Amino acid sequence: FPFIVKAQSATEGKAVKDSTQVKSSAVGRTKEEAKELIESLLTRLHSGESFSSLAEMYSDDPGSAKKGGMLPPLKRGQMVPEFEEIVYSLKPGEISDVFETKYGFHFVQLMSRDGETRVARHILLMVK
Repeated sequence: FPFIVKAQSATEGKAVKDSTQVKSSAVGRTKEEAKELIESLLTRLHSGESFSSLAEMYSDDPGSAKKGGMLPPLKRGQMVPEFEEIVYSLKPGEISDVFETKYGFHFVQLMSRDGETRVARHILLMVK
């Protein structure tokens, strides 16, 4: 999970380290191509395609892609600021627009919230 800035345990720390691997499809992808592709994925999602399937096929975040985009429970201060701002602005079930962080382009769906903890899933497309 490259956009998570603090690991909560040795297991999550390993996930952060492992997530530096990038799908070969991201190699050579321009910023414009990444943005166009992720916008098309969001359109497909709104047209009824499965979030999990799209994440597994396209997300460049290996820590969450194989889990249908699901992230570990998140708290403030763990994410890069842009990601945190979006996650904390959503209502459960709501899907964000496409946004950019230093890791690439994302969209995120808030699954649930419990106090300050958020459970979300996302798709990330990196630029290389």
